[in-house]
Amino acid sequence: MTARVDELRQIWQLWYTNDDGRNPFVRTIFTPLFARRTVLNFMIEHFKGKNGVIFDSGGYYVQQGVVSYETLFQRLLAFYRGNDWASWYVLPDYVPVTSLSAGEVQSRVNATISVARQFALEMPDGLRSRMLPVVQGHTREQIKDCVDNYADMGATYIGFGSFGTSGDNNSINTVTKQAIQMIEFLKHQAQKYDLKIHLFGVGTPNVLPLFYELGIDSFDSSCWSRTAGYGNVYLPFIGRKSITQRMAREIGGVAYTQARFNELKEATAHNCPFCADFETLKASRIYQMVHNLYVMLDTVDALNSGKTFIPELIGLEESRYKNYRKQPHVKFNTGSDHE
Repeated sequence: MTARVDELRQIWQLWYTNDDGRNPFVRTIFTPLFARRTVLNFMIEHFKGKNGVIFDSGGYYVQQGVVSYETLFQRLLAFYRGNDWASWYVLPDYVPVTSLSAGEVQSRVNATISVARQFALEMPDGLRSRMLPVVQGHTREQIKDCVDNYADMGATYIGFGSFGTSGDNNSINTVTKQAIQMIEFLKHQAQKYDLKIHLFGVGTPNVLPLFYELGIDSFDSSCWSRTAGYGNVYLPFIGRKSITQRMAREIGGVAYTQARFNELKEATAHNCPFCADFETLKASRIYQMVHNLYVMLDTVDALNSGKTFIPELIGLEESRYKNYRKQPHVKFNTGSDHE
């Protein structure tokens, strides 16, 4: 929820004019220090006094060189002290991007733990029970060190931020085999202290079954809106694909035809008002965004209700995330009578 306020209002209005009944905004993550004032006002107007809001620390902006770690600490602490209406407060973290050496990663993990401890001590007493410290690390020892320290601090909810990174300035999270193995180990460690786990920056519906199998409690994603900027759309359990041919790097190089899109809609039991008219979806970025949001909800709801899906049954390649775990990955099925 750190986009332009005009887009937020359009998304908000579009969603609530449909009769779906679900509320995708009941749980919302927001980065207050780096949002426009108009967006902050929007959040206060619609979310203050309601449960479900996570204040994000903005560690991404330290990673991008926009602000120093020290400045972030002071500004974030001041904001948290003056705003007690969030359900959870993410503590500052120092992201160890993929390009760093092992020594630099260790230094950033140590900094994340020590600063989280200091920040928690300076938080108001009433907010400390709502802190959400971030696990960083590329090794099991680093993951364990984070979990042990956060449990000792009294945390009940922890986040994971050490996905792979790619793109300009390492700005895009990527799900790597190493990251999955670290999350699997993190789940094992968190269970010792009965800690809930949140994943930061999950990008695509086709990785959600893997996180569901791992027993992850929650995740956030902005890619439902970001990928629409390139003319890409999702379908349940299926990653991005162009609907406009605007993106030169499109997977497979070919955009959806109306016939193929409708075929996959039927196969995944997706039916939303924002993709009912193919040409409107093709022409409207806002419709693509809200459609993608609808798809993310559909995928989560399907997993939570035990419905599954095998991509191979309708001529799609199996998910590349299938073999990222040490144990065999469970296949997805379309019918309740399948294994």
